[in-house]
Amino acid sequence: MITRRRFLLASAVGALAPPFAFAQTRPVKVGMLAPRPLEESNYAPMMVQRLGELGYREGSGMALEYRSSDGYTDRYPKLARELIDLRCDVVFVIGPEAAVRALREARAPMPVVFLAIEYDPLESGVVKSLGRPESNMTGVYLPQTAMAAKRLEIMREVVPSAQRFLVLVDATSKGQLSALRKAAAVARVQLTVIEFTNPPYDYAAAFEAGRKANVQAFIGLSTGVFAATEGQIAALLAQHRLAGIGSTLRMGQVGYLLAYTVDTSKAGRRAAEMGVRILKGAKVADIPVEQADEFVLVVNAKTAKAFGIKIPESVLARATRIVS
Repeated sequence: MITRRRFLLASAVGALAPPFAFAQTRPVKVGMLAPRPLEESNYAPMMVQRLGELGYREGSGMALEYRSSDGYTDRYPKLARELIDLRCDVVFVIGPEAAVRALREARAPMPVVFLAIEYDPLESGVVKSLGRPESNMTGVYLPQTAMAAKRLEIMREVVPSAQRFLVLVDATSKGQLSALRKAAAVARVQLTVIEFTNPPYDYAAAFEAGRKANVQAFIGLSTGVFAATEGQIAALLAQHRLAGIGSTLRMGQVGYLLAYTVDTSKAGRRAAEMGVRILKGAKVADIPVEQADEFVLVVNAKTAKAFGIKIPESVLARATRIVS
C-alpha cells in the first residue's frame, strides 16, 4: 500500500530528476551503403520494407541513414566514415566489394550485413568462413560468376546462330568476366570485350566497336553502374538490333530481350532479417553467410517480336516473368 508519505517522497525525487531521466531511448540507427539512390535501387526498398514488417520502421523507433555512391567506387571511404561517425547500430552494405572494403578499412566497429551482388565474400576474403564468420560481417551473396556463364548458355539457346558476343566490363565485374571467358571457350564462341575504367561510360563508342566486330548478341555482367544506366544500354541494344540478356529484373522490363538473376526480393528480405537478428542480440559469428539460390528468368516478348526472334518453348517454360 502506498502511503501519503511515500507518495510525496516519490514526487520529490521525480521533481529533482533531470529532464532526460525519463526520456525514451534513442531510435535504432540503421545505416545503408549502396551504389544507387534508394528510389532507384533494386534491393534497398524491399530491405526497408522487411525491416518495417519486423518492427523497425523509419520514424517509429528506427532512423535510416542511407548513403549512395551514385556508381562511383571512390566515394565509398567517405560514406563509410559518415556511417561510422553516426554510430549506426548495424550497417547494410548493398553492392560491390569496394563498399564493404571501405567499412573494413575504416575499422567499422558495428555489425555489418552485406548483400554481395558482384563478388563472392569467401573468395574475396571478406569473411574467412561462410558457416561461421570470424569478423563483424555476414550476409547474403549472389553467385554472379555462375550466373554470367548461365546467361551465355541461355542466350545461345535463344539465338543458336550467334557466335560473337559483345560484353561490357569494369573493375567491379572482372571476376564475372573470367567465368564468362571459360564458358565461351567451352562453347567455342567469341567475346568482344569492351572495358571501362571511370564513369560516365561511353556506351555509344562501345556498341560501335561491337558493330565493327560483327557481334550478334550481348551478354550483360552485373555492376552498379550498368544497373544505373540500364536504359541507355537498352536503347543501344534496340538501335543496333542486338539481342541482349541482362543481370537485373528491370533490364528485362526496359527492353533487353532477356534477364537472368536471383530473386532480388527474397535476397534483400533475407539480408534484412539477418540484420534484425543482430539488432535483437544475435552475434554475427553465429549467423552463417547465405548464397541466394532462387533464380528468375525474364523474357521480353515485345522485344522478341520487334527483333523477329522466336523464343524456344524450352525457355518460355522456364520463364518466371514474360513482359508483353
